Amino acid sequence: MATTTASITIQSDITTNPVTITKEMVMHKFQSNVGIEETTGLQAKKFAATTAVVIVENTEGTAGKASKVYIRNTGTSNENFFYVALNASAAAADTTETIGKLYGGDWMLMPWAATAATSHDITVAPSTTDAMTLEFMVFQE
Repeated sequence: MATTTASITIQSDITTNPVTITKEMVMHKFQSNVGIEETTGLQAKKFAATTAVVIVENTEGTAGKASKVYIRNTGTSNENFFYVALNASAAAADTTETIGKLYGGDWMLMPWAATAATSHDITVAPSTTDAMTLEFMVFQE
């Protein structure tokens, strides 16, 4: 059986509170010890405008199943970033939830609930009209 594993190491040399964290997670199917076996494939999208764009639609996951989303700003700028949000559309404006900003080199891996009843689209918007590239992938059942 195939498995998908995510690993992270965080090291901080802050003198008041140094820390090292190393964690590994096997991405499992919903209520199972069986690993997630499918992805949308790694995709890259280039941006040259500040318009918000849906990069992951709720139809790309399986409702009620386990999904994880990986997103990375491939740039190096410490000034330009991508806003990342859930439900950032006119139809769902009252339920929009901004997750945060991804500056150059920043990435995220988050659990994601794909449901048909309520839109849980993932939307990004660049902070600038300068050329920027974002890569993303959905891991799913």
